[in-house]
Amino acid sequence: MGISMNTSPQYAMGISMNTSPQYAMGISMNREVSHITRVVLTPDGKLREPGMAIVSKKEYETLVLDQDTNEDVAFTRRGVPLIAQKSFEFQNREIFQYVIEGKKAKIVTKKTIDGERSFIENAASIKTGDAFSGTLKFAIDEDEAIYGLGQQEQGTYNYRGVKEYLYQNNMQIPMPVFLSSKGYAILLDADCLMAYEEADNMITLNFDAVDQMSYYVITGDGFDALIAGIRELTGTAVMLPRWAFGYIQSRERYITQEDILATREEFEKRDIPVSCMVLDWKSWAEGQWGNKFVDKERFPNLKEMTDKLHEKDTAFMISIWPNMNKGCDNNQEMMDAGKLLANLSTYDAFDPEARDLYWKQCERELFKSGADAWWCDSTEPFTPDWNGLEKRSEEERYELARENLTRYFDARKANNYALVHAKGIYEHQRASDNKKRVANLTRSGSLSIQQYGTILWSGDIMATWEVFRNQIAEGLSMCMSGIPYWTLDIGAFFAGSTQGFRRFCGVEEGEAPWFWHGLFEKGTDDFGYRELYTRWLQFGTFLPVMRSHGTDTYREPWYFGEPGTEYYDTIVDYIKLRYEMLPYTYSLAHKVEADDYTILRSLMFDFNKDINVREISGEFMYGPSYLVCPVTRAMEYGPENSKLDGKTTWKVYLPEGACWYHQKTKEVLNGGQNLEVEAPINWQPVFIKAGSILPLSKKCMKDGTADTIEVYEGQDGSFDYYLDNGVDYQYEEGNYALIPIRYEEKQKCVMLNDVEGNYSYPQEFDVKFFRLDGMVLVKHICYEGKGMRIDFHEINE
Repeated sequence: MGISMNTSPQYAMGISMNTSPQYAMGISMNREVSHITRVVLTPDGKLREPGMAIVSKKEYETLVLDQDTNEDVAFTRRGVPLIAQKSFEFQNREIFQYVIEGKKAKIVTKKTIDGERSFIENAASIKTGDAFSGTLKFAIDEDEAIYGLGQQEQGTYNYRGVKEYLYQNNMQIPMPVFLSSKGYAILLDADCLMAYEEADNMITLNFDAVDQMSYYVITGDGFDALIAGIRELTGTAVMLPRWAFGYIQSRERYITQEDILATREEFEKRDIPVSCMVLDWKSWAEGQWGNKFVDKERFPNLKEMTDKLHEKDTAFMISIWPNMNKGCDNNQEMMDAGKLLANLSTYDAFDPEARDLYWKQCERELFKSGADAWWCDSTEPFTPDWNGLEKRSEEERYELARENLTRYFDARKANNYALVHAKGIYEHQRASDNKKRVANLTRSGSLSIQQYGTILWSGDIMATWEVFRNQIAEGLSMCMSGIPYWTLDIGAFFAGSTQGFRRFCGVEEGEAPWFWHGLFEKGTDDFGYRELYTRWLQFGTFLPVMRSHGTDTYREPWYFGEPGTEYYDTIVDYIKLRYEMLPYTYSLAHKVEADDYTILRSLMFDFNKDINVREISGEFMYGPSYLVCPVTRAMEYGPENSKLDGKTTWKVYLPEGACWYHQKTKEVLNGGQNLEVEAPINWQPVFIKAGSILPLSKKCMKDGTADTIEVYEGQDGSFDYYLDNGVDYQYEEGNYALIPIRYEEKQKCVMLNDVEGNYSYPQEFDVKFFRLDGMVLVKHICYEGKGMRIDFHEINE
């Protein structure tokens, strides 16, 4: 029958086949919460090694089926049906890659919206191997919701009744994993391009190029358990440096060293905190695209610049590209080593020796001059649809990407370029200097990239309210795919349309391409854009990483007004709120590494028993405490400064199973209800869950130290407040401080347990107890690292 099975006496998950006796399999566990089964479908009965994204070395119970076997395979948990594999098939598929015809390449360099690109006019495809394409089908229930699949563009949240193409592209970061509201996840062990489609309760997956089709069935109690299973298979997410959780300022682009330093000085002059300044593309000399040496006329002393930033407790991030044009030093060095792809511009990140050389190029000047972080742009280095006035159909875009990506990469791993690129950066930096944590802002990625100090961002989006709404769903989908650190260009990359396009291209005529269509040609001179940007920044304050960036118009706070004006004041207040929350956020970052936690949380994580949250993509939890309800509709202004009716209310849903405190007024509201609340421009609706414990810095300190612990009456709660030096990897050796804090509702008391670790910690706090009746009790405590109890009945009201 073509079936083999590695079985165990444990009965954690049931598997049955329609022509065979029922088989049961023992499932390995991740922190006693996740159960994992492996299924391998082969064209010939041979079991091959897992793909690149699977890093776990554990042995999983494995069911192996060859293509002569076509029985249904049903999965159950605790006797409850989950999902059924219905069929699979393979088709022969040849593998081709580009080579250069003749002895010398004919190179053409073209300026595109996505940077300068090199093309080889005399390249040709040759066959390099044999593989298969494959089709796999699952039957699911009519009433379940499907989430995940990484980040796309359309703002899809529940992937029922849709078709999605999974390939790396600007604005698309596919992850081959989906989660169900029924409590399981399917992780597809495939590194190729894919297509997902659900119709009539059937999920169909088409694999472009594989040697076998393999997947993992993950079950557990809640979405946190499913994410733990995904990370067990694909790797633990490592800690980012603490500055990454502050406010990051970028623009397209700072032209000179003086621009960056002057901008940093303006932040200080205005008493606005900032943690990182970013240098976008073209740090290199003119005509040297991708060279990892800065233009000495514009950046005469890079180390002096980074030293001055570091004196102001500000990190420096620089944009680097995988492609280097002919004529620059880096290109020639790669060329001489034979480490370029067939376009003779992009380095072959799949080759370990090419990764070695790429790091040496990063290290020579940039890292040794003090760069703290890498902006690995264009890590899906071929974007053939990034042109034209009209957006092509999704199928056309997929075929274009498929044609181009599989020319240069083995089709069986064509979705993984960004992964191996990030791997090279991380491993080499850690080997070179373990005193500085790796931080890599990358535009693309695949499963397991979280191991490498990465932050993924959503690409070159445009400034419309619809795109803003869609981005919330995309961020939640990414985090439901197991990737913890996701962000975006606050305010969108393209603020306007044709005028910005013409300035960028240096032309007087011509319409902008399909993706360059923001609504606000006047940028910050348009009050419609100021309102959109302010709302976007409020949302960005509650993302794992908060970063402002874009073209067309500058994004520093003072371009949105002056002190005393509503947009400026609101922007500054929310940047400061980011630092007030830094002890809370940084503690959550520790939990990401220690417990496979997710900071940006779909409501399905914490309220999956509430049927009302299944379709809510416009609200989320930021950690365990903050319910965030972004305002994604214009209230005051439309484009061209057009005045609107000024209605400032916003509809929110408060999930059942908890009561909620209004962030500003501290009014207590019951869960399980829809409300329409006041949402003026200076407040994004946020509610705090009863039972919350919030370590905060009311002084907005950048070192992660808390001076206040807020506690909210209503139910039991706990929180681990975490500190380390925020810079290096000493925390791995115990140089950290962790203070477990617990609130007991029945006793109305807070307990701080003994501190763990050997790092210094704050010893004085104001503990603020918010009661359901509106009273606030405050007690100043001195904490000496030993367990202590605070009884709120004893505090004089």
